[in-house]
Amino acid sequence: MYKLPPLSSIRAFEAVARLGSVRQAADELFVTPPAVSHQVAKLEEYLGSPLFIRKGRSLLLTQVARDYLTEIRPGLQVISRATATASHKKSRETLTISAPPTLTAKWLLPRLSDFFQSYPQYDVRLIDRMTLDAKEREIDVAIEYRFDTDPALITRRVLDDEIVALANPDYAAENQLTSVEALRGMTLIETERRLNSWRSILSDFAWLPDQRFLAVGSSLHAFEAAAHGLGVALGNRINAEGMLAGKQLCVPFAIDERYLPPLPKYFLSIPPQKERWARVAAFVEWFDRDPLSDLF
Repeated sequence: MYKLPPLSSIRAFEAVARLGSVRQAADELFVTPPAVSHQVAKLEEYLGSPLFIRKGRSLLLTQVARDYLTEIRPGLQVISRATATASHKKSRETLTISAPPTLTAKWLLPRLSDFFQSYPQYDVRLIDRMTLDAKEREIDVAIEYRFDTDPALITRRVLDDEIVALANPDYAAENQLTSVEALRGMTLIETERRLNSWRSILSDFAWLPDQRFLAVGSSLHAFEAAAHGLGVALGNRINAEGMLAGKQLCVPFAIDERYLPPLPKYFLSIPPQKERWARVAAFVEWFDRDPLSDLF
């Protein structure tokens, strides 16, 4: 609890002390001279000491006033700067969303214009993350790609992962890619950040050590490499949706379930303290209109 005199009295005192005139202070504060004198008198009463001595037409500060002004002036400057900063800040809110980078590029960005049309009052910031740390404060909502939920988050599963082989249609036809066994001798495109890989799927095949691999940093690069006919990529169908529709890629064969390791899932997750925030509720409402699961 702060013990403070009325701010109007402090403003009146500071203006009179700086300008040396009650009238000039009144003009600056857009009040009458008697109103300024009244505020100064209130401050003198609060402090129990006179602040000005009149000498002719001049007003001189008492020692108490000089000491008091020295102490309060830095505080007034801080308040002034803080007020200017707050008054010039954008009134618009920013919704911060984290998601795996390929999902952001291939699913979220193509649909984001619809979110802006539905909720024009919000700005959006996108952050590349596979998962959300419950302790992180900057992210409002996340689409996560993980094996298990984090009990510290408000989470719901939105889609099971579907891993498929991806290749250029001409490449697939020329190499007769009709099954996993047909991958022998093909270049296998690996994504270093994936939670599963060709190495785990093909671990039971004796020819795997002799296979040629092309390793890339993200699924985006893997898809592009496959589209250029450099080999066969492994990815989830939802992320490849646009390139499949555009015939840049195809799924040459289905991967038998017996070869598939346990797969991660997609979750929509919210930090508990942000569940009732309007911008988060807006995103959830929009997301539920076109959820990931509706693509299949």
